[in-house]
Amino acid sequence: MALTPTDKPSINIGDKLRQRRQELGMTLSDVAENIGVTKGFLSEVERDKTSPSVASLLRICETLSMPIGALFPNNESQVIRKSERLSIKFGGIDIDDFLINAHQQSRFQAILSQMRPGGGGGDELYSVNSQEEFVFVLKGSVRITLEGETTVLDEGDTMSFNPRLPHTFKNNSDTEPAEALFIVSPPPRN
Repeated sequence: MALTPTDKPSINIGDKLRQRRQELGMTLSDVAENIGVTKGFLSEVERDKTSPSVASLLRICETLSMPIGALFPNNESQVIRKSERLSIKFGGIDIDDFLINAHQQSRFQAILSQMRPGGGGGDELYSVNSQEEFVFVLKGSVRITLEGETTVLDEGDTMSFNPRLPHTFKNNSDTEPAEALFIVSPPPRN
């Protein structure tokens, strides 16, 4: 029986964040204070007990002078079978993300996001240090907020925008799941 993406173990990011923080000689308090979260919350992130919003994860990486791509393993294969998708924690709430392209060698990063009802990137707007972001809604309805303006994309709809502008996303339904493909070019180097 083939594994589905949700059967695969996820790539935990907490160890990498903790190792980088310790390499820099920073305490939990140092990082928490710098990004505006509690020390307890940051400890939970480092132990993979909770998932930060996308905005919080980007701030953590920025504080640690760590590209967000360093959190995810390099997939050498040019063919990624459904059963081989890497489950990643890119941040967000009630969401499962999968890296679906060869990461380090690629000129883009493709992430499949499966959002439970009400799930998404978090309420706080964030930006990504890339040139272009493309969203394709595969299932359900996804709300994209870009610089305070909200656009609802339904199944089959697409949107392109500058990811350096403050934005976030969320499943537009409180009862049905949604699924979207996010492509960012070049891969974020935050």
